[in-house]
Amino acid sequence: MKRPYVPFLAALACAVALVGAITIGGSPGTPEGYHRGKDGTLTIDSAHRPAAPDFIGMDTDGRPVRLADYAGRTVVVNAWASWCGPCRKETPVLVGYHRKMKDQGVVVLGLNRDASANAARAFAREFDMPYPSILDPGGKQLFALPKGLLTTQGLPVTLVVDARGRVASTASGALGEGRLEELVAAARAGSPAGR
Repeated sequence: MKRPYVPFLAALACAVALVGAITIGGSPGTPEGYHRGKDGTLTIDSAHRPAAPDFIGMDTDGRPVRLADYAGRTVVVNAWASWCGPCRKETPVLVGYHRKMKDQGVVVLGLNRDASANAARAFAREFDMPYPSILDPGGKQLFALPKGLLTTQGLPVTLVVDARGRVASTASGALGEGRLEELVAAARAGSPAGR
């Protein structure tokens, strides 16, 4: 008896494996000064940190926002979407962290991947987000990152940009407050977290 779906399923499995191996702007290997943690976070020595792109766009309320607005501060850039379960888990951590740290030179800036500004706005209101989120439905903002910084297209994704506007770390998946604090402390100190 013929199994017409077996070759199709094998081809599909290969395609999924290939997509999973693709990195956003990345290449195999880890550059000098880059340190990948077992949890998938990447931290970068101060001397090797690449400049962050100037994320720019309109926020959920239609106001212009850009990363350069926060020059001189450490910025936690978080890519999220209202339909993302791990984002719902992580958002209260980011909201609390922003409120706690904004007077100490650390702020949060969101990059929202929702196709609908209304969905993004409703999510921001539900979680009482005190920081802006740039609307980025196509996810193009992350494609402007230097090569090798991200290894996933999934959400959430978090970057920590140091006060000099350089990417100090990246993380995929929901972060807890402890790990977020480690990444920010390392960005501010100039050394990788957890080393």
